[in-house]
Amino acid sequence: MKLKQRLVCGVSAFAFTTCVIAYICVTQSQVYLDSRGLSASESRLKLHDLTGLGATGIHGTNRSDGRGKNGILLRRQLDKSMSRSGASRNQSDPDNEKDNPDGGELSKTDVKRNKLLKSEQLNRTELETYRPRNISFQPGKDVISVISSSRARPVHLPEEGNFYNIPHRYPKISAVEVVNRSKLEALFRNYPVSYQVPRQLEKHDQLVRYVQESGEKKPKIWQQFQLGINRYEVYSFNNSLIDDLLRYLAEVNIKDADEKSGGTQVKLSITFLDGGQALMKPWRVPREYETLPDHFYFSDIERHNAEIAAFHLDRILDFRRVPPVAGRWFNLSSDIYNNADESLRKTFFRSPANNLCFVGHCSYYCESETAVCGKPDTIEGSLAAYLPHFKMSPRKTWRHPWRRSYSKHKSAPWEHDLTYCKRVVMRKHPYTSGRRLLDLMDMSVFDFLIGNMDRHHYETFEHFGNFTFPIHLDHGRAFGKYQTDELSILAPLFQCCIIRKSTYERLILLSTKEYKLGDVMRESLSTDLISPVLFEPHYSALNRRLQTILKFLNKCFEQADSRDDVLKPEPLIGDYNEPLASDPGEDSDLDEFDF
Repeated sequence: MKLKQRLVCGVSAFAFTTCVIAYICVTQSQVYLDSRGLSASESRLKLHDLTGLGATGIHGTNRSDGRGKNGILLRRQLDKSMSRSGASRNQSDPDNEKDNPDGGELSKTDVKRNKLLKSEQLNRTELETYRPRNISFQPGKDVISVISSSRARPVHLPEEGNFYNIPHRYPKISAVEVVNRSKLEALFRNYPVSYQVPRQLEKHDQLVRYVQESGEKKPKIWQQFQLGINRYEVYSFNNSLIDDLLRYLAEVNIKDADEKSGGTQVKLSITFLDGGQALMKPWRVPREYETLPDHFYFSDIERHNAEIAAFHLDRILDFRRVPPVAGRWFNLSSDIYNNADESLRKTFFRSPANNLCFVGHCSYYCESETAVCGKPDTIEGSLAAYLPHFKMSPRKTWRHPWRRSYSKHKSAPWEHDLTYCKRVVMRKHPYTSGRRLLDLMDMSVFDFLIGNMDRHHYETFEHFGNFTFPIHLDHGRAFGKYQTDELSILAPLFQCCIIRKSTYERLILLSTKEYKLGDVMRESLSTDLISPVLFEPHYSALNRRLQTILKFLNKCFEQADSRDDVLKPEPLIGDYNEPLASDPGEDSDLDEFDF
């Protein structure tokens, strides 16, 4: 009984719904016909009736009123019917005919139909008078093609699309061939060290000590690198271990590839067979690609080659605060996909060009339009050696006092306050004493040379307290421009007007003809596996920016009472006293100036 009741209810509901829909359709059709003055019988226009309408009938021009230069389109339904029927478009205009094609008088239906067409023509002619278009319809010409041509983009406008899919015209500049590395070798041979480190390090100056595994005679190469980190540097001056580590990063077999959490763009955590790890950033844009003028610094694409070049420049400047980075060729199938977890594998696909691609999970550029693609499976990328595990050597994060607003509408206070350094920063721990403020001057010089505007935070090793260097990390948005320079990056330098004496002497040395910075950088990068690492104009940009830094320092010399007020000696740990009542939460940022 229940089944019968359900069946009856279902049939009744279906019948009721059908009746309602039919009633609505009939009602709306009648309203439309009444507004046009037609009856239901007179409104039936068949496809063969349209064959009598010529080109001037469908998009005819009213020449009698002087306003018919541009054609009039009928409703979209008539256009579709006409294109499907293949009707002739070279016959006479029914609006101007008094007789039918057979010579007889027109019927009442034809008369009303012509009135309808004429009213459409007059209404649309008035509309075209207020919005004139330079469109001339010709018999036999496709309506769609005429409309498309009228909507063509002006010649002076750029091509549509994002930076990824528009055709760019890059300057054709060949890379300069490096015959030898004479300038680089002479620099490290004749000027052993500019950044002084105590010869005898104390026990508390070392970062980590590994417990040797049973039967293991010596640490692995990546462990040796981590063992060498101390209070003053990531690696020692002219350490041959670094060159071996770079070859290790470029050649050792890969065991696992996982997506690295954090950040805004896709990057992978690579684990090698011997347990070593590195951070991989894939190729995204050509070497010649320059950041678009309308792109904000926080939305710029990250470049793998910028990470490599930043490491080499840091070593040339003798800062030694960037972990080693090497270029490498990857096979996306065997190196990444086969060793990836399920979450990362799901983002892989074959492009229409039959290239293997993946997108990953991130905030920027993780769509199919901006995927990471090989050719067909091969792609180049950068590998940065990992620092010791966070549990073994925790790091403290500090908000950069010259941090940008990261807003499209706001600006940071230092951008319009030239006294910001002396009025705010120099009164805030840890910039009141010790080495930290001089370290930020070095960082400002470094970031200006590479064009890095994305320095919002920096990290230090907690083990060393506040008397230690800031680690130079994350330079993917550097080397984005070679034609222009961002002077605001130098705000710490020209607002504070102080710099390490050793840094200044290094800059003077790299501005000479014998050790010109661009030439030394080219020679240093020539040993990388994916050389040439930088587009050739970047080397000229380095030389130009170096001269800009020296000009700002010369202005500081002119304003100061003596050069010693600008050039500061290396601070000593014995002269540094850690504030006893400092709150770590307050020391780590400038809260009142946080945006």
